[in-house]
Amino acid sequence: MFLIERIFHPIGQGAFYSERHKNFNIVYDCGNWKNTKLADKVVKQAFVKNEVVDILFISHFDYDHVNKIKTLSEHTQIKKVIMPLLHEDEKTLLINLYRALNFHISTLIENPQKFFGQETQIITIEASENSENPINDSIEPINLDNSTTTNIQSGSILRKNFKSYEWLFIPYNYQYSSRNNELEVLLIASGFDVEKLKTNSKYTINKAISNRKKLKEIYTKVNGNINQNSMLLYSGINCLHRDCEQEAFHLDYPFRYFRCHDEFHHIRWHRMRKERHRVSCIYTGDTNLNVVKIKSIFRNFWKSVGTIQIPHHGDIKSFDKFVLDDRYYWCPISVGETNTYGHPSCTVISEVTSQDSCPILVTENLSSGFIEHIRC
Repeated sequence: MFLIERIFHPIGQGAFYSERHKNFNIVYDCGNWKNTKLADKVVKQAFVKNEVVDILFISHFDYDHVNKIKTLSEHTQIKKVIMPLLHEDEKTLLINLYRALNFHISTLIENPQKFFGQETQIITIEASENSENPINDSIEPINLDNSTTTNIQSGSILRKNFKSYEWLFIPYNYQYSSRNNELEVLLIASGFDVEKLKTNSKYTINKAISNRKKLKEIYTKVNGNINQNSMLLYSGINCLHRDCEQEAFHLDYPFRYFRCHDEFHHIRWHRMRKERHRVSCIYTGDTNLNVVKIKSIFRNFWKSVGTIQIPHHGDIKSFDKFVLDDRYYWCPISVGETNTYGHPSCTVISEVTSQDSCPILVTENLSSGFIEHIRC
């Protein structure tokens, strides 16, 4: 018996998730809004010094999802980074905005190879405007053990072959190109020239930095919605050519740090025992589930999904309760205990529970971390 371990780390208002397979580690996002020393400790305690992180997946470049990547990269050896492909004007706008706000992550966006070093392979995911067509194997699957590609299509299937099983990672980068970018609308309304912010570094210095307080207010207001990309990730078993229910994978009893089982006493365990094959997870970042129809996109894999990260810290505008309307799900929500955004929405919590699923708040409290073990 071998355990795959999936951890939702207690990072607070941010995101930091990891999976451990045998001699193979992945991380999805790494950051928190308050940028605390405690968050640094959480990241460092997740891995021993110089341990290998085989893949770091970055959903998007909001500060609270990426500002601890530097800590992670200094503490571990990151072999591959998979991140959304940004258009040049969007990249420049983010760089200038973060420079003006004194957020020190501009190099990550502008030159990720320099940020991580030459030994790290950078892979970008092209944006897709398809919000519901299902992923299948019409695109040639990519074997992670011998791939040297640096740019792949959204929805590509990344295969990792272990000695006794195969695991899939499917990054899906959706671009909200049909909507007005809320950040740009607010910048214009506040008197900023967005085109110059995208192209003119002197304008950033002379105009933006001198209005740092106003920019901070705008950034805070649109938290979770500053750019047009949001990369989801399916991590789980291959359902395309076999019956997932017959797979030799089983989800063990999930637990909090320190195994506080009593908080789950209300869960209908007889349902979960019958569906322990649902070992796959969908990480959503800050994706708007009302726009991106994940049950359609991952339709060919859905019967194996048992865990869904609720996006954007439980923000009501990003949640669609019908994602959970067919059966029971574990629903971790990364949220700060004292955040000022009203996250998570009580309506979201109510809708998750009304669908007979279990919301799990993962905060900066060290006892709130959530772990899943998968036997195979």
